[in-house]
Amino acid sequence: MPLENFIQDLRYGVRMLRRNPLFAAAAVITLGLGLGATLAVFNVVNGVLLRPLPYRDPERINIIWLAVRGDDGNVWKLPLSSGSYSDIERDSRSFEALAAFRAWPYAIAESPDAEREPVAGARVSPALFDVLGVSPAVGRAFTRAEAVPGGPQVALISHDLWQRKFGGSRDIVGKRIYLGDVPFTLTGVMPPGFAFPRGAELPAPFQFGLRTDVWTPLVFDASDVRNYDVQNLVAIGKLPERCGNGECSASVAQAELTAMLRRNIPVNDQPKSAYQLVSMVDQAAERVRLPLFILLGAVAFVLAIAAANVTSLLIGRVHARERELAVRSALGATRGRLARQLVTETLVLCLLGMVVGLTLALWGTKVMLLLVPGSLPRADDVGFDWRVLSVAGLLALIAALGFGVAAAYAARLRFTRAAVSASRTRRVLAMTEVALSLVLLIGAALLTRSFISLQQVRPGFDPSNALTARVSIPLAGRPQPLVDGARWSATFDQIMARLASAPGIVAAGGVVTLPMSGAFENGGVRPVGKVYENGRNPSAQLQIVAGDYFGAARIRLVAGRVFDASDDEPGRASMIVNRKFAREHFGTEADALGREVTALFEFARDRPPRVIVGVVDDVKTVSLDADAPPQVYVPLSQLPAYALTLVVRVSGADPLAALPLVRQTVHEVNSSATLKEIRTFESVVAGSLARQRFNMTVIATFAVLALVLAFVGLYGVLALIVGQRRREIGVRLALGATPESVVRALLGEGARVVAMGFAIGLAGAFAVTRVLSSMLYGVSTTDGSTFAGAAAFVGLVAVLATWIPARRASQVDPRTALAAE
Repeated sequence: MPLENFIQDLRYGVRMLRRNPLFAAAAVITLGLGLGATLAVFNVVNGVLLRPLPYRDPERINIIWLAVRGDDGNVWKLPLSSGSYSDIERDSRSFEALAAFRAWPYAIAESPDAEREPVAGARVSPALFDVLGVSPAVGRAFTRAEAVPGGPQVALISHDLWQRKFGGSRDIVGKRIYLGDVPFTLTGVMPPGFAFPRGAELPAPFQFGLRTDVWTPLVFDASDVRNYDVQNLVAIGKLPERCGNGECSASVAQAELTAMLRRNIPVNDQPKSAYQLVSMVDQAAERVRLPLFILLGAVAFVLAIAAANVTSLLIGRVHARERELAVRSALGATRGRLARQLVTETLVLCLLGMVVGLTLALWGTKVMLLLVPGSLPRADDVGFDWRVLSVAGLLALIAALGFGVAAAYAARLRFTRAAVSASRTRRVLAMTEVALSLVLLIGAALLTRSFISLQQVRPGFDPSNALTARVSIPLAGRPQPLVDGARWSATFDQIMARLASAPGIVAAGGVVTLPMSGAFENGGVRPVGKVYENGRNPSAQLQIVAGDYFGAARIRLVAGRVFDASDDEPGRASMIVNRKFAREHFGTEADALGREVTALFEFARDRPPRVIVGVVDDVKTVSLDADAPPQVYVPLSQLPAYALTLVVRVSGADPLAALPLVRQTVHEVNSSATLKEIRTFESVVAGSLARQRFNMTVIATFAVLALVLAFVGLYGVLALIVGQRRREIGVRLALGATPESVVRALLGEGARVVAMGFAIGLAGAFAVTRVLSSMLYGVSTTDGSTFAGAAAFVGLVAVLATWIPARRASQVDPRTALAAE
């Protein structure tokens, strides 16, 4: 019966593998490495790109951006103002539900005198939880009645924070906590795993935490409803169920919102502004989709090389079992029966390889996630599910069938005495391995050269010997810079003055958005006396600085002066610009000094135009591979903020040694202030390269693995050739051939295989590496030196792989070889 025959074949296959442990281990480990690498990458791709978001009907949820086309042609997706969102919430008929939210860092404590713990927070519309279809696991969400001016101070916390800080206490509902100095009443705890918004899934400038732990109501008063200037809200809307996520509903909603926009903005701005709907899945995957697909393609090469290696091993194994298979055939076994037996044996191998692969994939996934801490969107959603297990089973089944067919074909060739064809097949497999490993190595080399080029870029500041730390002053309510600004500035000035006078401190300053941290702010600027064509609205990156920031960051002064005590006097309106701003608007750095600029980002509407007092070097603020944009700097005393990042330059080699001093100073000046994001400035710059480092490391790992497998495959082919030609080699040596001539002949055999692999690999690399163009900096996808270097390295490995069996062949004793035959 078929089942009984299958079980019999299975048992026999297991016995054969147990009798040949070296062959079984080599095949299982090789296949396990290929499957493990493939499944690890697919596991990440599945979690980031394929698995549905953990919300109800996520395909219907869209983020609403204000898309603005800049003067350079680039389209920027900007957040909404509270006025714009209020208009949409009031007038739009295209959404089933709407919500808005913004980042809001908190410091939580259980009592007024307890030590505060910085936590990532968000102020959100009560409707957010309806849009996402998520309800608290304990207690209730806050209501619209609580999200009004003068309403009760209520909050929700994450399940993780509940367990970590409150021990999972069931009487958490109604408990009073302190966020900053303000008492809040907890209304509930969100379910496990819920941490929306998660910072890596949204643009970095919004400064959301990695995982949100505290939610409080987003409250609009009468002035907020009329505020169209400050754009700091992320808005999401759920499309009606009747149309799902179909193009009709999304396009209708987008058209309706854009028509509303046209009624509310100046005519000159209309051609450059429109609302844009982006699904939450697309928003999260926007920056990583292409790199992940490239990694998936790279690991497919590794799997193909592993499969070629196992196929070569099976062909060699069939060659070794020629006598056994001939006996079974003589006893009446048909070719179909023998083929079925071989397929069953490969099935056992592939099942064992799948187990090894899944184990390696579990470990490999953890390693991959550690390479990009905090910067991979949806990292919390990465994990084994039915998709990963299904792909593992499917790959194992395909491999079993493919290997079985290859083994059966090799057995047929043995019966027909077509040993040359079997040898030729193994040569083709080795050639394929060389070609694929060369493509991977060239890709890894290009990414490595790009990464090295990025590390050598001058960012416009000196990150060495500097410590950075984010300091926040607790707020009793919404920020009121015109009321509390003087107190905030005095606090930060006192902190930096104390630090600057401390032993071992070279300079101390502060900046609201630290360069290379991923955050930045833009502001509208209009140089006085300049006329711009309709629709052009000049803007620049805005940096609010305090203390000796330029000295602490070592940003070079090009012309004029830096800020000093005179800029803190009431009524002063000063500004420092970078070289690009000066050249774009005034021609030269010297011509920019003393010129006036109307700033559209002022808190006080009656502030006069700002006077440019200095010009500094261009500073890369977002990434090392992007040019510095026009930048303007204003002193904290003129544009107050309640949070900034300290930059403390030390005289010693270890900036972290100054951390106790920074903690003590901040606590002495303001015991309620919180300190977080403590890093050296060098680690901030290094962190900005996390994705490039991830791509380089993973593909380089795959390239090394592919090269090792190719080495083994090429060695196996030459070893087989030596085994087949053992008698011939013995005869040649007996007739006077030198060992060196034998080595040269066998090296020639290997060289022909390698040469064909090189030809295919180089042609493939020229075609395939073009997809890396968006990931490279300072190096071309067809860089000749990189191609040559990679080819030379693969050549050295190939020579070694062929020389070892060739050397052994040259040491064959002619009498032993002839006697063995």
